[in-house]
Amino acid sequence: MRAVPDQPDTWESLKPELRASWQRSAQFLPDPAAALAPVEMSEDELRAYRQDHPLGLVLPIFQRLLIQPAAEAGLIVAIGDASGRLLWVDGDRHALRSAESSAFQPGATWSEQAIGTSAPGVALATGSGVQVHQEEHFAYSAHQFSCSAAPVHNPHTGALLGVVDLTGDEKAVATHALPLIYAAVSAAEAELRVLPADTGQTQLTTLGTLRPQLACGAARESLSLRHAEILTLLAWHAATRRTGLSAGELAELLFGEPGHEVALRAEIVRLRRALKATPAAGGLDLASKPYRLSAAVELDALTVLTALTAGDKAAALDVYGGPLLPASEAPGILEIRRHLAAALRESVLSDGTAEQMWRYLQLPEAAGDEQAVRTALGILPPDSPQRAALVARMQQ
Repeated sequence: MRAVPDQPDTWESLKPELRASWQRSAQFLPDPAAALAPVEMSEDELRAYRQDHPLGLVLPIFQRLLIQPAAEAGLIVAIGDASGRLLWVDGDRHALRSAESSAFQPGATWSEQAIGTSAPGVALATGSGVQVHQEEHFAYSAHQFSCSAAPVHNPHTGALLGVVDLTGDEKAVATHALPLIYAAVSAAEAELRVLPADTGQTQLTTLGTLRPQLACGAARESLSLRHAEILTLLAWHAATRRTGLSAGELAELLFGEPGHEVALRAEIVRLRRALKATPAAGGLDLASKPYRLSAAVELDALTVLTALTAGDKAAALDVYGGPLLPASEAPGILEIRRHLAAALRESVLSDGTAEQMWRYLQLPEAAGDEQAVRTALGILPPDSPQRAALVARMQQ
């Protein structure tokens, strides 16, 4: 039996997450046949709002990874805020013109409260990726399209930033559609992670990036790999053993053997000079005998460790974007990298949720982790799009 929006006795044929969405939607839309997504912002208001929205910082990533491929496939991509308001809608020209007849356009709101069940609305309501076929939309005005969508989060705080949606014909809900969106969202969140949030404290970004950065407030500065290694080692050891490092200890952690104190001291002089020259250091300096930081630094690797120690896997995954300083071969960095990666893997595999397992499997170091894939397959629902993607991954 096909589900009909104004006949609740037919809704049992829907998937559970969509049936729950229809139940919520019925409270908001008494007449699904007449419902149309509201457009409540003028062009000038929308332009100003988009300029200040954090997703605008990663729009080029979505353009390259999602919008261009979608246009070639005859599909369109929508990027919306946390309330479901569409900020950017782009892709195939013909599909865009058709979508406008259903008010699927910039400035329109596609939350469940505004237009009932749709992929953007359900993704925002549940915090998970979802696919909605044509007549699974609650409002009749949306029945001409199928769509897949997933939420985007602030990698520093875990706060919901918005949603990314792929809309069009049945290709928009193909098996590979959600993994394509997840890949684009992961890339965007990784880029946002390199743009630190303003916490008032000097921040050191080291995870999953070849561009380690120091930041304080709006100021940010890229670091050389060696300077990033020194700052990371001092920040990590200050937090984990509450002491500084002697010249011999720090040199051995950097070079792997004793006898490099002279080279280390020269590098420390250059690092001190660099810290004094940039507002991104927030007044941070290095003290000597032993070497230590003059103030606490918000190191992303320590944020992950703290979250794991507290059992907060979701917070750890929000911040962990990949291996610590992936270009580094310094023994001290390698040790921390292995420790942190192993702690995250063990935590997620031991009792992580299906969503946490899926997020872990998007990380670079999980690419060949068959045990993690098998663990995820054991807890993902049989009809999960993520499960289908993992089965395909195992067969490659």
